[in-house]
Amino acid sequence: MKSMFQKTMGEEFTKLHPQLQKKYALHSSSEYKVITKGTMHEIKGGSRLVRKVSHLGVKMNFAFPERGDEIPFYMENAGYRDRHGREAMSWRRSFTFPDAVRCFYDKMKEGEQPNTVDNFTDLWGIARLPLNLNATRTGGMLLTSRDMTLHIGKKYMKIPRILGVRATVLEEYNAKTEMFDVHIHIYQPLFGTILSYKGSVEMTFPHKKAGK
Repeated sequence: MKSMFQKTMGEEFTKLHPQLQKKYALHSSSEYKVITKGTMHEIKGGSRLVRKVSHLGVKMNFAFPERGDEIPFYMENAGYRDRHGREAMSWRRSFTFPDAVRCFYDKMKEGEQPNTVDNFTDLWGIARLPLNLNATRTGGMLLTSRDMTLHIGKKYMKIPRILGVRATVLEEYNAKTEMFDVHIHIYQPLFGTILSYKGSVEMTFPHKKAGK
């Protein structure tokens, strides 16, 4: 069975680093999950207003106000099918700040159109960011979002670009450190950078326990 990422990228998928291929080959029938551990060397971005508003997202695990350097990072990815039977992949991240552990959860799903992937960034699965998936020249994975939409019932409502959010995720293997360099950037046209973090991580692929 091919994952939604393999279907979307086609032959380009084989250009990814072998560990990234294994990560993005994850699907609902996979017998493993992906654990990523490391350190975010820099977490920054967001005006005072943005960071104040971020407090509202703490309990819902999609925003946090803290910023800092050399922050321990943990992420778990698992494949599953959603209630509509679509392939999906969960992204459960945690950042261990000196005074708090903050979480950031989202999920990626098969898009409404064949061979596409959508990212849903909120607890209710309403805010949808269609993704472009590309392999870099060095075998990295580059995910970039397109125009944001709201998923209400069976309909999508396009959000004007100036009101939406854009996201970029880059993962590349660093032969010198034998780790992966990651850089995530979330941007809003009116408020600038909402959140940016970059660091170094390692991936493992433990067997998934039954029912999890």
